[in-house]
Amino acid sequence: MIKRLLCTLLVSGTTLACGAAWAQALPDGPLRMLVPFSAGGSTDILARLMAKEMGDILDKTVVVENKPGAEGFIAARDLKNATPDGRTLMMVTTSVYAINPAIFTEIPYSSGDDFTTVAVVASSPNVFLAPADSKLTSISDIVKKAGEKEENVHYATGATMHLLNAKWLESMSSTKMVSVPYKGSSAAYPDLVAGRVDFMVDQPLSSMSLIKDGKLKVLAVTSEERWSQLPEVPTVAEQGYPDFVTTSWWAILVPSGTPQETVELLHQAAAKALKQAAVVEKVQQLGADITPYSLEESQAFTAQELKKWKAIATEADVKMN
Repeated sequence: MIKRLLCTLLVSGTTLACGAAWAQALPDGPLRMLVPFSAGGSTDILARLMAKEMGDILDKTVVVENKPGAEGFIAARDLKNATPDGRTLMMVTTSVYAINPAIFTEIPYSSGDDFTTVAVVASSPNVFLAPADSKLTSISDIVKKAGEKEENVHYATGATMHLLNAKWLESMSSTKMVSVPYKGSSAAYPDLVAGRVDFMVDQPLSSMSLIKDGKLKVLAVTSEERWSQLPEVPTVAEQGYPDFVTTSWWAILVPSGTPQETVELLHQAAAKALKQAAVVEKVQQLGADITPYSLEESQAFTAQELKKWKAIATEADVKMN
């Protein structure tokens, strides 16, 4: 039935027609896109951008629902328990999908078992940030300062992703530093800009405006090669830690058990949305890159990320209750 409704959908995914017909292939009424964080953050911005574009393509209203709290557990549990009919989606982050299962001993969902990946939307390397007037200029400076005195370096953490990246550097450099927890990136940045903490590892999507305004400087990026949006900044690998490669990413999920035809339909809508010039421009302005993965590539990527972050958490010896 759904395949017949795809009408003029080309194999390349460049043309999607019959929006009304697509809507018939989904449940009546609006769709929901869950966001595991508060309104106004990077994940919320991406979710609202994709909800509008996908809604237009599908001839559906897609309502964004913010369900913050408990490191994303609340929204993830809601998605897990939702009827797998294509009505409920979630914009997920690296932390919620891959890092939480790697570090928490008790968690109310299994990413691999309870969710199906529809599309990886955007990605970016992570960045090591320091106050603009800090004497720290490199990863070597952080490691040297940490080695001069036990717990001499303080770093901000507003999410599990921030923590695990920093802990991995501690493990690789055989140093001990002090984690200073905050309720999200936005709460940490005033202290980071003021120099009350030494550094923070975060995604450019949250920090690019502060970088462009000259309030923070970037000591390193965590990509395998230099990042096109900050080409002057060396990688962590260039600075002596060749295995230190991590990515922040955002993906759309549905509950496990959603019919394959529905997953494919939603993926094609997301893929078309990601080709819209306005979407590409907005994502780049925010400090990320579009990820034009196929459905199969998206699912393989998120599965690999589960394995990767579990290995990192084991190496860094990070566990939380």
